[in-house]
Amino acid sequence: LPATVVLFDPGRDVAVLAVPGLRRPALAFNAETAEPGAGAIVVGYPKDGPFRPNAARINEDQDARGLDIYGEQTVVREIYALRGLVEQGNSGGPLLDLQGRVYGVIFAAAADDKNVGYALTAQEVASQAAAGAAATRPVSTRTCN
Repeated sequence: LPATVVLFDPGRDVAVLAVPGLRRPALAFNAETAEPGAGAIVVGYPKDGPFRPNAARINEDQDARGLDIYGEQTVVREIYALRGLVEQGNSGGPLLDLQGRVYGVIFAAAADDKNVGYALTAQEVASQAAAGAAATRPVSTRTCN
């Protein structure tokens, strides 16, 4: 279905899309912070392939300091470091708990270990998700497509 970006946050590297005609319920967020060792599932369409869930495990919850996606401002993000296969195409997809609730949003894989990935925590993206759910007007992503 065609989609329109209605919220974009370059600091968190998060976009919310409006999808007219989508008749599926929104995924629920897990309000609890994931404990180290908790089981999780990385969900997405890695490498433009078919839908694939991959098992993962939470390593730790941490604050990560880095640049926004344009390299303009320093930001601090609450993230999970996780053990599990995260590939190109998983970014922007959910990290789910074992009950199917959102633990966070996948945003990166480690460059030096294919079995380490990173997700923004549900708490880190909750306000953007809520604002995006109420948004109706298209917004610019600048050079991000």
